[in-house]
Formats: sequence, structure tokens, C-alpha cells
Amino acid sequence: MVVVPLIFGSVFHGMELTTSMDVLSQLTFIFVATSFLCISMMTTSLPFVSRGRNVFYRECQCNMYAPAAHSLSLAVVELGYSVVLSSVFVHSFYWLCGLDGHYTRAWLWFWAFMTSSVLLWSYIGQLLVFWLPTPQMAELLGGGLASLSFIFSGFMIDVETLAVVWRWVYWISPVHYMLEGIVMAQYHDQTAPVVDVLTKTNVAIRDFVEGFFNHTFSPDMIGHNMVLLWVVIGVVQLLLLRCMTAINHTTR
Repeated sequence: MVVVPLIFGSVFHGMELTTSMDVLSQLTFIFVATSFLCISMMTTSLPFVSRGRNVFYRECQCNMYAPAAHSLSLAVVELGYSVVLSSVFVHSFYWLCGLDGHYTRAWLWFWAFMTSSVLLWSYIGQLLVFWLPTPQMAELLGGGLASLSFIFSGFMIDVETLAVVWRWVYWISPVHYMLEGIVMAQYHDQTAPVVDVLTKTNVAIRDFVEGFFNHTFSPDMIGHNMVLLWVVIGVVQLLLLRCMTAINHTTR
């Protein structure tokens, strides 16, 4: 995870925002990079947790550890790993890509949302392994959940454009809350003008970004989004504990 952000960051190193296309390119790159890290964390956790599942079943049969203790240990270990990994990624990626370095608040929110999202997707990987009988099924369902979550995050299709029957997917997508928090913290203070390539007029970066998302993203929701991310993390942890307590995939 040291090489990957260096590769990503080198693409936009020294980039200046002069047109609306530059802003859009930067937005897209933020979305792609954060999505890549989240998916990577989920997929790489699956084989490790799958091997640990057999150890967990043996310990339960020997009455060595309760499921709650095992679940807590998984959560604590993953928390430390996610904090270190996201710190390495964000420190390399953020400054190389020329993101807003004048506002410490923007950088802190970026790191906080990345850490929370990486942690969440790691926990989702753990949940899938203990819920489903085989790692292959966990990979298949995990890929589908990730695809839906990123498609309905609000970047490709804003909530006002979505059909009413699909809007519930947007509201339960954790990627939506991560993306809104990162984007609004990064751009809502940027009032420098850029040239709109469609109208050939000057527009503030903040106004262009809000218009791109059809004014469905709001800076007032940054803290709210962080709270919701941690609510989802709590729900996933409770589901994981339930699966560890009630489901056993060992075969005789």
C-alpha cells in the first residue's frame, strides 16, 4: 500500500485546477482511489479470515474462548491495521494529487473518512466469511455488494435522477456517506474560479462541485455522514457476532 498511492498520486502530481474538466478529473480520481482501497481491504481480508474461521471453530469446541471475545479481538486487530494502512495511503495520495493543503480540516476529514470506510469494508469481509459456507461464496457476494454500493453512491447517478424505487439503495450505501463527507470537506471552501468548458464562463470550484452532484451533497452533512458510517460499522459488528454465535459451517 506504499506503491499504490505513489502510482495514483503521480498521475495528478502538480496538477492545477484551471477548468471544470480539471475539477471533474480530480473528483473522479478521488472516487476511484478510495473505492479501490475499500475493495482491496475487503477482498484481501477474506482468505485470512477464512483460515482463522477454522481455528475459531476448534476453540469454540474446546470452550477456550467465547464468540464475543473472538469477535472483539478481530475488531481490535483490524482497527489498528486500518488506521496504519489508511494513514500511509492518505499521506502519500493526498499531497501528491495536489488536493487542498491549505485547510487542515479538509485533510483530517479525508483521513477520518478513509479510515472509517476501510475499517467498515474489512468488517464486511469478516461478516461474509462467518455467514457463508465457503470463501468463494463470500467473494461472489462481496463483489456484488461492493458494485451496488459504488454504483449507487451518488457519483455516477445522483439521488434525484434515480428512480424512486431504487433510492433506498442510495441511502443505505456506505460509500455515499464516505464520498459526500470527503468531497464536501475538500471543496466547499474552495471559491477560486475555473473555466466551465461548456458555458465558457468562470465558476467557483465549490459551485461546480455542488452542481455536478445536483446539489444533493451538502457540507452541513459531513459530521452526520461520519456518525452514520460508524452506525453501519456497529450494525456489521453485531451481525458478525450473531453469525459467530449461531452459525457453524464445520462438516463431519
